Amino acid sequence: MAPARILIGLAVGPGRDAVDAALLRIAGTGLTMTPRVEFAVHHPLPSDARSAADPRGLGDALAVAVRHLASKAGIDLRDVLAVGLHVPPGDRAAAAAEWLSDRTGVTVATGFADRDAAAGGCGSFISPAADYLLCRAETEDRLLVQLGPVTSVLLIPAGGKVTALVGFEAGPGTALLDAIAYHGSRGRDPHDPGGTRAVQGKCLDELLAAWLARPYLSRKPPKAVPPGEFGEAFLSAAFDAARAAGATLNDLLCTATHFAARCVGAGCRRFVPPGATPRAIYVGGDGVRNGFLWQVLRQQFPGEDPRKLDAAGVPALAREAAAAAVLTALTLDGVTGNLPLLTGASGGRLVGRFVPGDPRNWALVTAWAVEQLFDYLQFTRAA
Repeated sequence: MAPARILIGLAVGPGRDAVDAALLRIAGTGLTMTPRVEFAVHHPLPSDARSAADPRGLGDALAVAVRHLASKAGIDLRDVLAVGLHVPPGDRAAAAAEWLSDRTGVTVATGFADRDAAAGGCGSFISPAADYLLCRAETEDRLLVQLGPVTSVLLIPAGGKVTALVGFEAGPGTALLDAIAYHGSRGRDPHDPGGTRAVQGKCLDELLAAWLARPYLSRKPPKAVPPGEFGEAFLSAAFDAARAAGATLNDLLCTATHFAARCVGAGCRRFVPPGATPRAIYVGGDGVRNGFLWQVLRQQFPGEDPRKLDAAGVPALAREAAAAAVLTALTLDGVTGNLPLLTGASGGRLVGRFVPGDPRNWALVTAWAVEQLFDYLQFTRAA
């Protein structure tokens, strides 16, 4: 059996306001690996790291986050095999991988979604294979709800294989709420912390009904929210409708919060099959910090008790970071990381682009990959 290895995962938040970092110890290889999140940190990014035109500033800030995490875990960076870096779709932050690798000496993998998109997949729904390895259980079905920039759901059947997963992007999430707060306050408030403004508003039922009738929500999986589906045109129409109804910004935020939660609930009722074993619901993403969104989401699952993903062993804010580390490990093991059943790709692909670390680290990374390839060739010859 291959020795346990240490990988770090990073996930840059929308707007580059923060990075979530997770340190994983991974035993085993491929789809039989057992990854465990040992430490996680939420690291605010300085203002000079938020410019899309400055990959160096972001890379330097990510290196600080990696060193902070390693120090917290009592780990020497020379013991880290690789770093997986997840950035929002369309963000040029992947260029920061060069700076991150240079500053830490550790090999960095990034761009996981691009290979799936090249194979005809949606690209953005790239983490389910990693989620399966991080959260699978033998005795209960696990429904993972992600309250991120968009919302997503993933059903992991009890004791099931990776081919039994059911998942899709359900609809808009925190990106829409943030955009409404930002534009509605004329740039003064980039967020509605905790949903404190939304909870003071009233839901605009007619507007909510119109939003829930959008064709995307009834489209069958595999599916991912298309770029612009809930972008500028949607936002402009939302403010026009609110003004016509004499509604306040709080009302619009309240309605959008209900919309995000209702998309999750409706998607689960339409497309997630009932299981034969007890079901547990675990919620991750930055939306868990929005108390009002959490309250409305719970209403979508009467008789059930959604809990933060921490209860399943993965910090709620670090799910994407942990997934980046696991996807990196899968590629180093020669195992495809995308799931065509969920993304619509023409086939499975090894995902991620690798930026080599210093010579010592890169030698360790390539030696690991070659060893797994040798084992694979020996297996296929025996078969």
